[in-house]
Amino acid sequence: MKGGSLRDLLSRYKVPLIAAKILLSFALFAYVVAKVSPGDIWDTIRPADERYLLAAAGLFLLSNLIGSWIWARLLRAQGVPIPYRKAASYYFVGLFFNNFLPSNIGGDITRISDAAKHADHVSPVFSATVMDRLVGVLAMALVAVLASFAAIDRIHLYAIYMAIVITFVVSLGLFFSIFNRSVLKAFEWPFRVIGARTIERGIRRLMDDLHGYKHQGKVLQLVFAASLIVQVSRVLVHYLVGLALGVRVAVGYYFLFVPALAALVSLPISLNGLGIREGAGVVLFHMAGMTKEQAFTVPFLTYLISVFISLVGGLIFVSRTPRRALKGILEKRRTARAAAAAGGRARKGIN
Repeated sequence: MKGGSLRDLLSRYKVPLIAAKILLSFALFAYVVAKVSPGDIWDTIRPADERYLLAAAGLFLLSNLIGSWIWARLLRAQGVPIPYRKAASYYFVGLFFNNFLPSNIGGDITRISDAAKHADHVSPVFSATVMDRLVGVLAMALVAVLASFAAIDRIHLYAIYMAIVITFVVSLGLFFSIFNRSVLKAFEWPFRVIGARTIERGIRRLMDDLHGYKHQGKVLQLVFAASLIVQVSRVLVHYLVGLALGVRVAVGYYFLFVPALAALVSLPISLNGLGIREGAGVVLFHMAGMTKEQAFTVPFLTYLISVFISLVGGLIFVSRTPRRALKGILEKRRTARAAAAAGGRARKGIN
């Protein structure tokens, strides 16, 4: 199949696939809510301690500020030196679109588009975003592996432990593959086989940029350490939400189950993990001693907090048009003044 035919096929089924994803998400969510009981869920949320919820929101905000710094640092390593303030604004706009677009990668596309304005090519921005995601997955998997060692004697969920170990090994293998250009060529091969030459050239450039991180060892160590802080923070956000609801479950369960939930939510089978998150949360956290209502509410309320924080990105996005319009007006006024001043000097010269 040629590259054009592949693109046509994907374009033809894009809308039906998105519609199916949305329907599946709401169907799963409705099913889980019906099983738990809407009234019981509300009774669980109503007495929540606002102080813990505010602390959870603040910690989630901080984790995203650190996440935006990680992305900015990886961009700088690729020769795209975006000021942190701008990188953070692009990051939060991407976070907003991740929550409000049906695609799991809509936010990444948005921030890549914004950051690409500061680069000669989109490839280094794309590679920095891919590396950002890869380091995040690796850090999350490492946290889960460490939690698994601590819990394996008490919770015999060997399938989950196996999945966590596989995720860690695969992400670690992908991470170290950037140091070997011959290994990276394997990612170009499928597109060469199907004749998608344009895509193949784009993948080759991306692999070249990723391979460039081979000489950025200190940067990678720094961003990995920061990514560990981000992942631990997001686990603790769930823990704070649990405390707000009066849940008294050992924090170790959160370090085991939250990464598993994050992995499930990242699968492109539902709308931002809706229904998947809540259903898996009921199964997992119920085993830790939570009631079904609490097991549903902890991940769902955490998701609502993430949506609330992402509205910062929405405000930034909405404010762009007025700011750009004002900038254009001021630029026209400066141009008009400069032209008037030049005209005045010319008339004086003639006189």
